[in-house]
Amino acid sequence: MFICFLIISGRQRASIGIYSPRYTERRWPVMRISPKDPRLVSLIGEFIKVYLTRVRNRDEDTIVSYRYSINLFIEYLGTQKGVSLLTLQTSDFNQANIIDFMLWLKTERKNVATTINHRLSDIRGFCHYLLKKKALTPDEFEEIREINDYDDDRIIEFTWLTTDEVASILNCVDSNRDAARDHFLISLLYESGARINEVLSLKPHDIKPTSNGEADVHFYGKGNKHRITPLSKEIWKQYCGYCDRYHQEKNEQDYLFYSFRNGRRNKMSSDNVSRILSECENELRKKKPDLIHLHSHLFRRTRAMHLYQAKVPLPTISEWLGHSNVETTRFYAKVTEEMKREALHKLSNSDKSVFKDNEVFKYADDEDVLKRLCGLK
Repeated sequence: MFICFLIISGRQRASIGIYSPRYTERRWPVMRISPKDPRLVSLIGEFIKVYLTRVRNRDEDTIVSYRYSINLFIEYLGTQKGVSLLTLQTSDFNQANIIDFMLWLKTERKNVATTINHRLSDIRGFCHYLLKKKALTPDEFEEIREINDYDDDRIIEFTWLTTDEVASILNCVDSNRDAARDHFLISLLYESGARINEVLSLKPHDIKPTSNGEADVHFYGKGNKHRITPLSKEIWKQYCGYCDRYHQEKNEQDYLFYSFRNGRRNKMSSDNVSRILSECENELRKKKPDLIHLHSHLFRRTRAMHLYQAKVPLPTISEWLGHSNVETTRFYAKVTEEMKREALHKLSNSDKSVFKDNEVFKYADDEDVLKRLCGLK
């Protein structure tokens, strides 16, 4: 049995939480209320706590996104339609309200098209669950399904780092208090091309040596999909030195990258990584004022572009990055012929490699690496 209660955030904004004797890990203050549509409240709880988690096996970031989108839609209904949390009904999830919600995101919250479309996708996903539970009729859901995405008319400047700039960043963090940790973290972000949450979710045993002195890193990406990415000898050497210093206890339950809170080791937050990069950016801008903004995803984009510039086939890059569709990777192919020639000239110089024994183009026709990327070995 699910019981609805209110969660009041720091901004005094009400949102939905669900309490059940089976799910007691969240210690939120509980206030019993009587919603107008108790089944809807129950379905929201089941969708987030059971369906997404157990049935669909979605990762934590995806679940947080769905929860935030539903809360945002409820906030919109409250501020614009006068529908409170107590009076919310299944019928409020309709085409007209969702279209107005998208317009509100654009005009009031200044969200871009990609963000609006992401919220639409989340709300549509929840409405599909309501359909499965017969809370919405097929005709009602069809009206919601027909809502078009917003066109993204922004001019996106696609930027990435040069190998020299990556090397400068690594040199910069070498002066940090936790230089060994920060150097290894950024090196791993760049070489693996992984998402920041994938890297921060690693445990020490997720990186394993290979017979040739290199290593493999085992990632569990979106939807907990497993993939293996090769690492160079230099990264394996950094990993060993890092573990000798930061994982002397060899506790397999610890995260590879951690920070101390209340005397305990906790998974390092992406905010901590952003702070490291921000400090580095401020320092490097003293000598290079035109340096692009540094953020964790930039290393993933940079690695993909360096691989593409080195003529690594797109399907291989797609496997490397963990893209579910190679069409996603084709974005990196949208560069001019002049940029291609310039990049090829840069990469033809072995001195331009970030790591001396790590030439990115060596993976272009390496059958052994391809098998590892595809999970065949």
